[in-house]
Amino acid sequence: MLVQALVPQHASKYLGDRNTVFVGMSCTCLALGVMAFAQQGWIIFAIMPLFAIGSIGTPSLQALASQKVSPEQQGQFQGIIASTISLASMFAPLLFSTLYFQFQAKWPGAIWLSVVIIYLLALPIVIRSLKPNMQPSK
Repeated sequence: MLVQALVPQHASKYLGDRNTVFVGMSCTCLALGVMAFAQQGWIIFAIMPLFAIGSIGTPSLQALASQKVSPEQQGQFQGIIASTISLASMFAPLLFSTLYFQFQAKWPGAIWLSVVIIYLLALPIVIRSLKPNMQPSK
């Protein structure tokens, strides 16, 4: 929580919002990938800093996304973000608990690798949508 409060603004100033998003996504993917193959409990504690650093990308992603929308559409845009988060909060537990149930006996780490796959599928979309030359919509 301390990292989420203090680090994103400094990371954004130093790296820029776009690079901060990529650092955050990379750290999260790396941590989840390690977690997928972890054989001992102490590894989870060892990768906690990676998870913490991974959280710096979200504020930068939201800042960049809001810059792509005109001031007149900000309320609508924020509503779409809130709705998307709400839908994900409803359906993700159903999806991932089912996935975990299917794989827990053979490989409990599969659930974490599935999240990495989702991140990797989202990466081209993020890269394309965060091109610096895009102007806000009117």
